[in-house]
Amino acid sequence: MRELVILMLITAALAWCADHVTMGPMNHAQRHRLVFCTLLIIILLAGFAGLRTQCNDTEAYRYAYELITEGSWKMTDKSVGANPLFNWINYQLKICGVSTQNFLMFWAFLTVACYFIFVHRYSVDYPLTVFLLFTTGCYTFVFAGIKQAAAVGIAVIAVTFALKRKWFFFIAGVLIASLIHPYSLMYLLVPFMEFRPWTKRTYWMLAFSLAAGFFLRPLLGMIVNITTRLGEEYTISEFTGEGVNIFRVLVCNVPLVLSCIYRKKLFADSSETENLMVNLTMLNGAIMFVGLFGTANYFARLANYFLIFQSLSLPWMLKKIGGRDRRMLTILMVLGFAAYFYYANVINQPFDQDFARLSLSEYLNLAGR
Repeated sequence: MRELVILMLITAALAWCADHVTMGPMNHAQRHRLVFCTLLIIILLAGFAGLRTQCNDTEAYRYAYELITEGSWKMTDKSVGANPLFNWINYQLKICGVSTQNFLMFWAFLTVACYFIFVHRYSVDYPLTVFLLFTTGCYTFVFAGIKQAAAVGIAVIAVTFALKRKWFFFIAGVLIASLIHPYSLMYLLVPFMEFRPWTKRTYWMLAFSLAAGFFLRPLLGMIVNITTRLGEEYTISEFTGEGVNIFRVLVCNVPLVLSCIYRKKLFADSSETENLMVNLTMLNGAIMFVGLFGTANYFARLANYFLIFQSLSLPWMLKKIGGRDRRMLTILMVLGFAAYFYYANVINQPFDQDFARLSLSEYLNLAGR
């Protein structure tokens, strides 16, 4: 946990520098975020994730990669639900002689780079966004579901094309992400999520989420049929295990509550981009709520496809709220999310007990062999 906290503080400092340090004279009205700092953040965060030898599903991914042989691709299931692009890339890496550790490093750099290309562009408070990426678990998700996190990274890049109305590239990006993990197809909702929050569509979305939660068990047959069509082999019993932790649900719904309280100020003149970020954040919270009544592993990971938007929408809300309320809410939010970060990584699932990594010198020694 100490290493994770130190990493968060360093990257938050770099994010502050990206917003406040300039290289040479620059017109303040046209000030741009310093790309160099973002590159350093990507190297630090991807490098740290790529050096791990143990964390959550890491060992299972390592084992699967080590089993790949020259004939593996011919025998691999190539249906969408079997993650064919993910498997093909891993096959190519293995055939090219890439080590298991560098396999982890490759996916870490791909994923973290996509995340930070996206937040570099759309965050209104870069240090706060970095803080939230850590405390909400968005960054550490990279350590767990490698293919899911990579699919999210590619999907959020696709969102940048949607916001520019380049629909061909958006759809192509989502389809590519779906070949890494099929849940990325949920991003096809993006063109329909630019409506102003707290209008009729918001209430319909929330009502549907409440109904889905309270009536989840009768709906399980339909859910299993949908996941089967996506190529995932799940049974009803797999969706009825222990639900998502209540604290996780509450944290994911902080933006929903805040946006409701200040909705008149926030959305009187909000842009489609701002509306989209908030609506996708609400969708993250709504799926987490449904997870209270189902299996945490499936619904939490499903919700994590939209977790990154919380790190963008909350800073935007606080900035637009402004004044004394902004200062008070920022303090409360930092304290609250820091407490949740401690609870999640020390009390609930101790990070230090699950995580192990190589030192940089050990990694370089392995690379030199």
